[in-house]
Amino acid sequence: MLIICRQRRHRWLSQWEEYDISYHQHMKKLLLLLLTPLGLLAQSLPDSTVNKINGIFSFFAAGNRPGCAVAIARHGQVVFSKGYGLANLEYNIPNTANTIFHIASESKQYVAFCMLLLEKEGKLSLDDDIRKYLEYVPDFGKKITIRHLIYHTSGLRDQWQLLANAGWQLDDVITQEHVIKLIAKQQALNFTPGDEWMYCNTGYTLMAEIVKKVSGLSLRDYTQKNIFEPLGMKDTHFHDNYTEIVPGRSYSYNLRGDGKYQHAVLSYSIVGATSLFTTVLDELKWVNNLNTGTVGGKDLVEKMLQPGVLNDGRKLNYAFALNLGKYKGWQQIGHGGSDAGYRTYACRFPEQGWEIVVFSNYGMANPVGFTNQIADLLLGASKPEPKDEEVYITDSVALKRFVGKYYGERGDRLELFFKEGKLYRRSPEAVVQLADKGNDRYKMATGGVIIAGKQSWQGDSLLHWQVETANGVLSFQRQPAVAQPVTEEFTGRYYNEETEAYYTIGFNAGKLTLGHRKFANADLTYIAPDQFTGPHWWMSHIRFIRDKRNKIIAFEVNAGRVQHLRYGKVK
Repeated sequence: MLIICRQRRHRWLSQWEEYDISYHQHMKKLLLLLLTPLGLLAQSLPDSTVNKINGIFSFFAAGNRPGCAVAIARHGQVVFSKGYGLANLEYNIPNTANTIFHIASESKQYVAFCMLLLEKEGKLSLDDDIRKYLEYVPDFGKKITIRHLIYHTSGLRDQWQLLANAGWQLDDVITQEHVIKLIAKQQALNFTPGDEWMYCNTGYTLMAEIVKKVSGLSLRDYTQKNIFEPLGMKDTHFHDNYTEIVPGRSYSYNLRGDGKYQHAVLSYSIVGATSLFTTVLDELKWVNNLNTGTVGGKDLVEKMLQPGVLNDGRKLNYAFALNLGKYKGWQQIGHGGSDAGYRTYACRFPEQGWEIVVFSNYGMANPVGFTNQIADLLLGASKPEPKDEEVYITDSVALKRFVGKYYGERGDRLELFFKEGKLYRRSPEAVVQLADKGNDRYKMATGGVIIAGKQSWQGDSLLHWQVETANGVLSFQRQPAVAQPVTEEFTGRYYNEETEAYYTIGFNAGKLTLGHRKFANADLTYIAPDQFTGPHWWMSHIRFIRDKRNKIIAFEVNAGRVQHLRYGKVK
């Protein structure tokens, strides 16, 4: 009996001690709240808004499937963060706001920031020739600057597409050294530096090497010391060794044809263009720094927003790895990423102070779309914008002059037709509105300018013309009335020294085929004189080249982010 009473007394005393501790902790918290300025208190979204956000991601809440992590801030204060779906399907581990994601090309803005930090330290100039630091980059006879790399205006061919042309799979182990060796063998550019904008991962890989050259630190160590530690980004690093174990990370997944999920392998040991590992909460700290300048200073973060300018003076809507755009009339600044099954996007709406980050480990997710759906809940009404007061051509005779089928040397195709008093384009079908600006220039309502001088016309038939866009100039020619016959003259074995790769052109049942020792044979489809398209993303368009005797001597790849990659016919 005495033992029982003592046990009860001990339990009673323990409960009283717990209550006493809890009471004092509560009073301390209350006192802290009373002494804290209201502006620094944690903010939150209304329950109705939270429920609607949960609805946006409801697909990921059910079943054994990958998902997303989301974080939202207002003026730097986190107001919402949550994970949906699974970070790892094998072990049923959920995504949370603290799950670590590979954020792919969203990594690039950190590298551009490093260039500004190093310039501020006096260790380089953005207008330096990159060969000053990277002697293995070939001399193309034209200066390529660090600024060109930042703005994607260098003309360098993209590393991923070059690797694929060489026979690599993108889930192979890929290192800095692999890409450097490939760059060192290049003999030509896509275009003259500064003439065009063409997204180029190669430039950001090279900037990672410039960081190492001028600072003596790897990109991982330099960013850790100069960005991540000062901002308190404890769950962030540049992942430069694919074998490294990272606790709390997500794995990426794609959907198979049978509706089941499969692991989307990512074996990169390469940084700069990609491979930043971080969480949505850490990413918010970075996004907010682009408002405050806590690291780098206000003057430096303002430079991050300077848009690029092409050689002819055209201004880009692209800054230091940041897209400058609008949504519902409000300024939207952000960047996304896509590698394997990872899909990421982070942006801010500076006029209202909203910052939104969405990361996903599901290859079919659309973080930009999710972000905009969230923005619809937060921004309120659209911001009024000036109305377009252009006077567009309505004269049927004038519009019919543009009707026809056209092609470009890069595989671009365009068909214009006339219907019910309007000019249309096909695939996708849409109305084409033109405003005559004089000097043989016609502004399009959708953006861009058609340039069609007197020499472009034969009577009322448009033979060749150019389209000037924000990113460059494309040339078009009218398709011949009769298609070119496809014969065995195209067949043979072709070799490119820059990628050290052979391809074979065969002929079967009236069609050309493209063969490589590592890929299945693919049919080629005729699209224009000496031009064919195929199913391989890295070689979706090829153009055959003839000598003065009209004999085929080579073909060149003009597809996506690789132009003029020439494969000579092997005798």
